[in-house]
Amino acid sequence: MGVHPPQQEEPGLIPSNGHRAGLRLHLPPVAPAASNHLLADEHTGLQHVVVTRHPRFGGQLFLDGDLQISESDVAYGVAMTSPLLAHPRLERVAILGGGDGGVLAELIRTLEPLDALPSELTMVEIDPRVMELCRQHLPALCGDAFDSPHARIVTGDAFAWIAQARDLDAVVYDLTMDPVREGQSRAEFITGIIGHIARALRPGGVLSMQCCGHGRDDAADRALRREVLPLIRQAVDAHFAGRCEQDVLVPSYQDLWTFLSARRR
Repeated sequence: MGVHPPQQEEPGLIPSNGHRAGLRLHLPPVAPAASNHLLADEHTGLQHVVVTRHPRFGGQLFLDGDLQISESDVAYGVAMTSPLLAHPRLERVAILGGGDGGVLAELIRTLEPLDALPSELTMVEIDPRVMELCRQHLPALCGDAFDSPHARIVTGDAFAWIAQARDLDAVVYDLTMDPVREGQSRAEFITGIIGHIARALRPGGVLSMQCCGHGRDDAADRALRREVLPLIRQAVDAHFAGRCEQDVLVPSYQDLWTFLSARRR
C-alpha cells in the first residue's frame, strides 16, 4: 500500500486520507516500484501526482501514493461501462470522477459503433492536471477521449455536481468510498452519495460503480471489504432494483475488484 505524504488541510475536507472530490481510492499492493521509469512527479495544489511506466502494466497513475489505474487495466473500464448497454435509450449520461479518462474512452469506444452514444455525455473531474498528465502519458488507456466532440468535460466537485443533477439515464460512479467531508462516517458518506445519484436518475436509469477489492493477499483490505460492501448494498437496495455484482481481475491491482450495477426504481 502506498505511503501517504503529509497534506495541507483544506476546509471541509479530510486532509489525512489524501483523496478529495473527484478521486477514487484504490488499494494497491505496492507504491511505485524503484525500477519503474518516472514520467511525472507533481503537486497539483490538490494532490501529489506521480506517473510511472511499468515494464508489464504500462503507464501507471498514482495519487498521493496510491495506485489508481494502469494502461493494462482495460478490464476496469469494460466492467464500469458494460451495464449501460442494458439501457434501451441513453440520452444523458454522467461519469463522476475518472480523471484518467479510461472509463470515458471505453464508453465512447463501445457505444459509437452501435450508434448509441448519448446526446449528453458529461464527465466531472476535480483536477485538470490529472487529465493532462494522463492524456500525455497514458494514451493506451484514455486515447483521445478528452478531445471527443461527444464528451463534455466539467472541472469541478463531482459530489456537488451530482447533488444538483436531474433526469439522467445513467451514472458511472468512479470515486472514493472514503468520506471526503469532516465529521462524516463512511456509512453516512455512502448513503448520501447513493441517494444523490438516485435522485439524479430517471426511473429505470442505470447506476454503475466500483466498490472494493477482495484483498486476496491483504488482511486489511479484506476487513475493509467486509465493512464497505454491505454499506453499498444497503444504500443501493433502498433506491434501486436488479442489483448485480461482478468480480473482475484488474491486472495491476493484482486482485479481484467488485463492480456493482442496478436500475433506479
